[in-house]
Amino acid sequence: MIKNKSAITLVILSIGLFYTFTNIEYGKVKDLHVLASEYQSVLANISDIVRLRDTLLVAYEEFPEEDKDRIEKVLPANIDMVDLALELDSIASRYGISIKDIRIDNEMNKDLGVVLPEHPSLYEKVMVSLSFVSNYENFKRLLADMEKSLRIMEVKSISFDVADSGLYEHEITIETYWLNK
Repeated sequence: MIKNKSAITLVILSIGLFYTFTNIEYGKVKDLHVLASEYQSVLANISDIVRLRDTLLVAYEEFPEEDKDRIEKVLPANIDMVDLALELDSIASRYGISIKDIRIDNEMNKDLGVVLPEHPSLYEKVMVSLSFVSNYENFKRLLADMEKSLRIMEVKSISFDVADSGLYEHEITIETYWLNK
């Protein structure tokens, strides 16, 4: 009988010990096992991303230099206002248009909409206004060339005044972009 009482006492103590200590610690171990599985999954994804990055870098290095230059022109790494002004002047000069004035509105690139600090914008933008005198046909040709340009430029506004000579004084406001590093 004493053996039965001590055996029952030991069983009750072991059950009590299981529910007061072992079960709690076992739950923590299960949580840590789930967390370890998540970390292993993340590490596997990182390895895949690194392999993809390396593959893309190798493919990019195989591009001819002229194609790399064209890619850089579409969305440049930085905004060089002198190059932008020269590009716009070059397009205009094809049609005998001389740009009178180029203005850059740096305040515009501060308004990129809602940008969370943990998700910054991938690009920045700036508004550029240019004014010139031209006839209507050359103005249309200039717009067509700006449309075909590799640089991303979005025409935001166009205004013009008619003169008695048949020439118009135009003002165009465009928005252009560059990568945010």
